[in-house]
Amino acid sequence: MSLLTRTDVTAVKFYRNLVLAGIGSTVNIFDKSSTKLLQRLTVLNGQKIYGFVAAQCGDILVFGGKQFTVISAVTSEQSDDGRGIYNRVFEPVVCDDWLHSAVWVDDELVALLTAHNVVQKWNTITQTLISQHASRDNSILYSGLLLPLQDDVLVMAGTVFSEVIIHRCAGDQPLHHLRGHKGVIFSISCEPHKNIIVTTSDDRSVRIWCPNTTPVHPHNTAEYWETIDIVCKHEVYGHLARVMRSCITNDIIVSVGEDSAICYWNYEGKLLKKALTHQNGCIWSVDSDGYSLVTGGGDCGVILHPLTIATDYCHDDIIDIGVATPKKVVFTARKNILVMDENNLIYYDILSKNKTEHKLNHKSTYKLLSLSTCKQLVAVADMNGKLDVFVEKCKDKAFILNVIDTRLQVGKILSMHWAGNRHLVLCSGDGQITVLASNGAKVEDYASFVLPNCKERWLTASAINEVNNNFVFGDRCGNIHIFVKGQRNPVKSFSKVHGRYGPTSINIRNNNIITTGRDGTIKYFSKNDDTVKYMSSKDLAFEWVEKFLDKDDSLVCGFQERVFVVYNIKDNSKILEVPCGGGHRSWDAVRYFEKVKDEYEEFIKLIYLKNSDINIITFQLSKIVSRNVINGSHAKEINCLRAHNIENATVYISGGEDTTLRISSVDAEMNFKDEVCFKHLSSVRTLKTFSLGNNHLLVLSAGGRAQLCIKDIKITKENCKINVISEELIDYQIKGTDKERKGNQTWRNCSIDFDPEMRIMDLDLVRYKESYIIFAGCSDSYLRVFSFKQDSKKVEYLKESKYHKTCILKTKVIQILDKHILISCTTRGDVSLWDTTTFTESDFKPFFSTKTNISGINSIDTAILSENKVLITTGGDDNAIHINVLEIPDQNELTSTRVLYTWNSSNYHSSQITGLCLVGDCLLSTSIDQRITLLRWRVTEERVECQFLSQTHTDVADVQGMELLDHTSDAITVCVFGKGMEVVVVPKVAE
Repeated sequence: MSLLTRTDVTAVKFYRNLVLAGIGSTVNIFDKSSTKLLQRLTVLNGQKIYGFVAAQCGDILVFGGKQFTVISAVTSEQSDDGRGIYNRVFEPVVCDDWLHSAVWVDDELVALLTAHNVVQKWNTITQTLISQHASRDNSILYSGLLLPLQDDVLVMAGTVFSEVIIHRCAGDQPLHHLRGHKGVIFSISCEPHKNIIVTTSDDRSVRIWCPNTTPVHPHNTAEYWETIDIVCKHEVYGHLARVMRSCITNDIIVSVGEDSAICYWNYEGKLLKKALTHQNGCIWSVDSDGYSLVTGGGDCGVILHPLTIATDYCHDDIIDIGVATPKKVVFTARKNILVMDENNLIYYDILSKNKTEHKLNHKSTYKLLSLSTCKQLVAVADMNGKLDVFVEKCKDKAFILNVIDTRLQVGKILSMHWAGNRHLVLCSGDGQITVLASNGAKVEDYASFVLPNCKERWLTASAINEVNNNFVFGDRCGNIHIFVKGQRNPVKSFSKVHGRYGPTSINIRNNNIITTGRDGTIKYFSKNDDTVKYMSSKDLAFEWVEKFLDKDDSLVCGFQERVFVVYNIKDNSKILEVPCGGGHRSWDAVRYFEKVKDEYEEFIKLIYLKNSDINIITFQLSKIVSRNVINGSHAKEINCLRAHNIENATVYISGGEDTTLRISSVDAEMNFKDEVCFKHLSSVRTLKTFSLGNNHLLVLSAGGRAQLCIKDIKITKENCKINVISEELIDYQIKGTDKERKGNQTWRNCSIDFDPEMRIMDLDLVRYKESYIIFAGCSDSYLRVFSFKQDSKKVEYLKESKYHKTCILKTKVIQILDKHILISCTTRGDVSLWDTTTFTESDFKPFFSTKTNISGINSIDTAILSENKVLITTGGDDNAIHINVLEIPDQNELTSTRVLYTWNSSNYHSSQITGLCLVGDCLLSTSIDQRITLLRWRVTEERVECQFLSQTHTDVADVQGMELLDHTSDAITVCVFGKGMEVVVVPKVAE
């Protein structure tokens, strides 16, 4: 029984007020308005769902692979929300070929198109084949579409030979050949009443076909298709990879592809909008109801998109306020505009279109302008110390008032920033920092500090924690400094946190410090008592990260080259993109709420200067923001996964081919959500967790680019919400230059040990005195040993051994005879045992080796049988499960280890075995063939025996492993992971 299935969403469908999603062999039914999951129904047997077709009577045909069935709603009174409960009408019917398309002929008859261009008609009441029509051209089809006609069925067959063949079941000859694509046809969409056919292909093109002349016959007649001349009106390119699907709405055409892009086209082939979604995963399915779009992707997510994103997504305007050469432009608290030119500060009321000019009596032509956090206070200063402070009145008539006009004796001002709403921070020559506070119409020195020496010694961002009068400053060299009032020098400094342009913003939230920078990252710091420590970093999809637009720190804005971007860091999605020329011009953005038709709507307003014009663009988020029906996660295979239980919730720590390490939560209702996401340089091959206490974990992850990362993770649950506090301890590269590995060497002293192909395939660790000893099996056949001390946050290289002559696939530490024994497995099927206490010896090698599998070992598990006996089970590329019982006579006689009994079988799987799990006397195995096998083993005085009990199927393709979640006397619960993940309950079967 499957409790949770997350894999590629290969079919989506709008049906009445529901959204249907085909995930593996299950149908997930959601309410369109609330996106609430109403029902989850297993429909097919071991086949992915690829299509839904609704009948007039309300039944829904579901097909995929070689199977089809029908689901139907029972009376709505049986459902709490009145929407009806769906049941499968009959067991899936297995056809003799793959199915591409289906259509209802009547309420009891369906027509199915197979992969060899055969149309089969089945009776859904009796589940019998009525007839079948084979086309003369029996080319293999990659796609197809069936349309109902009066007394016939029209077939559009997308062939492997780059053409679409159109014919009728009752006809002998093809009616049309649509040629022009240079690759196989992946999808065909048709709207006959609009006279449009859309085809997509792996040549990255979308073709729009129309009749050459206006048809005279109804589109559901044979005469219509026999008399029209279909020509390609538009061949358009907007995708960077294969175009998988398309759909036609009232006035636009939508195409989705392998590049995770959604392209919106008008009927003339013009690209209206292009949006990237599903976290760089392939988009497999798409559907529209005329108002919304739903997509299913390779990140296991289902997303609802408003169609207004393509046509009515913004309102832009150029405002002429009579300023010839504006220099600076910002929004105020009342969403009015402040414009500064060479000599004046202009306040422009957008509603009344009135402007007020304030003369700036500054001798210097270079002036600095800074806006407070609340946007009510604006400071203007020149490099000679002349300072003006204006305040905006928030009630009645909108205007600004000059409240401070003074000259400061602070030297040459290099930067000016507000720290909160009351303190103005000035940085002058030699790193002198002056913090000013208002005293009536005058200013007084609140605090003074000095920056440490650096190449460009001035500030780029500042913030204040008013609870304890701590200041946080960021300088031009990317350093973060913590200052305390009364001390001129920083109490804590973090070197080179951001790039050479320095941090762009600093926010303090509940003693947490969050900084952004133009290096494409967001950095998180934690403050406990008087200690501030660096916690983690988040990499975004664009380089210039400027600031947060909301108080929840979820909407961040910045620039990707010449495009202004607003990004939702919790959903990992771009909300909007505006080509404005880049962030080196003066600009500002604000988020606010405004009442529209008795409801409050969320808006984002952008203002920027371009060619001396003041441009304002307003976005209504309900018209452009997509909603997650199912939250996405890994867009590629999950290579490693660990589970942790906390108060009736499960937390998954997973790493994958998409180079991310994610910590995700699943609640009691099986709602999945990524809590934290970390980036690696390359794929994450392996991870291990080490418990440090109650819900406190040390997480080690490693993989490509010889990278090893260590994190301190604390997991808490408050008000049914999972909170994850993560601290990055180590980011270490075994290979590379000294600078890449240690970060404390100059370029002149860097030695090079660079091997980008070397990967850490697996690792494990043991606690040794005050350190952790890490054993890493690597792809270059070396077993490497490292020491890690949590207090110093340093990794020390200790030893390496090249005993193995080939890639080490698995490492596992077991405890027996009061010793920690390391087991290593290779691509040649070798299993070796190492004494972990001898890693300091010059000749570090295993004390015992044996060959189990014929080829590579992908999975291993162990069970301690007695004080000196251990059972080792391995599974590998030879499709075989091997069990070996080893005896270690004495801890001083390790070299006398011998194999007592062996057992092996290759009968239970048809491809390489990737997961093994020993639970008591039960053995679970899983494989690339998507089977989960349950065996029972026992060791007698003469041999080891293993008996087959049962086998079940998983919807997860390319299975990479299996994690034990729970077990009782009746069942075992495991999580199978690969291209997605699935939680499966396997019942224990009596012998």
